[in-house]
Amino acid sequence: MKRVMGYGRVSTREQNTARQREALESQCDLYFEDKQTGKNMERPEFKRMLSQLREGDTVKVLSIDRLGRNVAELIAVAQELKRLGINIVAVGQGIDTSTPVGQVFYNLMAVFAEMELEFIRERQREGIEAARREGRYKGRPERELEDYEGIRKEVENGQLSVKRACKLLGISRSTFYRRREKEAARVPDTLDMEDTEIDF
Repeated sequence: MKRVMGYGRVSTREQNTARQREALESQCDLYFEDKQTGKNMERPEFKRMLSQLREGDTVKVLSIDRLGRNVAELIAVAQELKRLGINIVAVGQGIDTSTPVGQVFYNLMAVFAEMELEFIRERQREGIEAARREGRYKGRPERELEDYEGIRKEVENGQLSVKRACKLLGISRSTFYRRREKEAARVPDTLDMEDTEIDF
């Protein structure tokens, strides 16, 4: 049997949940509400509701922002509910994901999620570039590979295929070639001056 679960939550803007409860309680089989505020507060009633939801059920809120305290959390909750086969109804925004039109909401959430990832990547790129300019960027530490030298020599001597070497080392072919090229391009840090002739 499909059920409708109502959910209400206070916010810094609206500290009283009476309006949400009045609008939703009579329309739902079960109603849950959290009265704690703060970005890092746990939401025990929300978690209790999630534990009782089954595929085909509906979560009904007065406003879509009741599901998440920020855009990132709203995206995560929407994606999780979709994965579980749970419909979302947001009365204030006219959203009902059980309808074809309502499915657009999920599409928008997917777009916002991709945008958020791109923003994160862009901030990382900007941070790396700034660190490079200031001489602080050292790059990702090179992973230690057990018996890499021995395996590399076997590949160079034709005793081992690159495919087999990569499997033994637990790395991809591109990583193997990149590491080998990097080693080949290395220049000694110091020169043995006694063995080096310098022409003036």
